[in-house]
Amino acid sequence: MKISRLIATTMLMAFASFQVQAGALQDILSNGVLKAGTTGDWNPMTMKDAATNSYTGYDIDVMTALAADMGVELEIVPTEWKTLVAGVTAGKYHMTGSASISPSRAKAAGYSISYFSLATVPLTLKSNAGK
Repeated sequence: MKISRLIATTMLMAFASFQVQAGALQDILSNGVLKAGTTGDWNPMTMKDAATNSYTGYDIDVMTALAADMGVELEIVPTEWKTLVAGVTAGKYHMTGSASISPSRAKAAGYSISYFSLATVPLTLKSNAGK
């Protein structure tokens, strides 16, 4: 796929999700609560301490700062990876933390500008490099 087509597709998906996001923003501001879905099982991004039922991690720090900047409370909503995006589209929570970008997720919900990048690269033994 050409880069220009990929960019156009991404922009179209972002535009299509704008109305959903605008409704979520209005809900957050009206109710004074930012609901964030998280799995609590991806160190160091989101970790749940079962003993205290509290969450820590970089995603939690970002969500906490976002809620503070908006002047609202943060409510953490436990979820699982398989239902991460479905929770956003069903209105169970307004956002999630780190979630890899995929076309199916982008069609269902929007993405912000990423604050985290994860790359997957193949590795092999030096002796196999020519294969």
